[in-house]
Amino acid sequence: MTLLDEIRSYFAHLNSNSAFRLSSLPEKYPGYVIRTNTEFGVALEISEDVLVVEKFNKCRFYTALLEINDAERRNYLILSSCFEEGRYEFASVCAEFLEPGKDGCNRLGILNSPHDWWEKWKELLGNRNSEQSVYSIIAELSVLICKFRVDHSVKWTSSISGSHDIECAEESCEVKSTIKRYDSLITITGQHQLKHEKTLWLYFCRMEESLEGTSIDELVDELGKLGYGRERLENEVRKAGFEKGTSARSKKYKILEKRKYLVDSSFPQITDNSFKGDKLPNNIIRIEYVVNLDGIDYESW
Repeated sequence: MTLLDEIRSYFAHLNSNSAFRLSSLPEKYPGYVIRTNTEFGVALEISEDVLVVEKFNKCRFYTALLEINDAERRNYLILSSCFEEGRYEFASVCAEFLEPGKDGCNRLGILNSPHDWWEKWKELLGNRNSEQSVYSIIAELSVLICKFRVDHSVKWTSSISGSHDIECAEESCEVKSTIKRYDSLITITGQHQLKHEKTLWLYFCRMEESLEGTSIDELVDELGKLGYGRERLENEVRKAGFEKGTSARSKKYKILEKRKYLVDSSFPQITDNSFKGDKLPNNIIRIEYVVNLDGIDYESW
């Protein structure tokens, strides 16, 4: 029986909360097929200090401590899915993942650089455009650091669907970012985004991916050292889609330009007051529009 056939057979017949070693793999390069109450997949043992946490559609790629066949608990690298209807096709990816390659070269590559394998696989399946924007989180965290240095009342609220990205005791902050070199267009996502009771500042960051830049992980560490609650911050970053161990957290972006705009009556915006009777027309529930920031007075920060 080939490795692929064996994986497909186990996917079809394996009971929940069980794991078996695949007999079609060489003794020197073991691999396991696993099934829980919610997912099925394959696993291989990896160094205990490796942490991986990745997601793509209905697939997961992560590390977890498991006890397989009554052995002691060890760290395993797991590729899994919850999509039962696609298990036949998913088995092919699992077989490619477990295949040792000549002299174990494939296995060694995955164990040494699991994130590299994951990135290549995502690129093959066209996941580039569906990933959340790393640079927008870096921009928000950069503004959060700037504000927290002078005001410890500041809270990052975009991760909990707050009206604005950052709230302070006496002002609110909305953060917009772009990786476009020249234009200064921002999208206002809803008629309430620029609505405010406290003073509202709109921060604008022009960015580029660069090894000279900073990453989500570095900014989280800096905020922790400044005294922003680490547990709260990790929870907020996770809610934003970047769980600890996700490779995207190590991507670096440099801020090329920093502007901040006071959102007052002179700032271009569409609100309830823009319409007759100071309310949206009937049956209009949401308005999204683009603002060109060029020509509007701003400060550097």
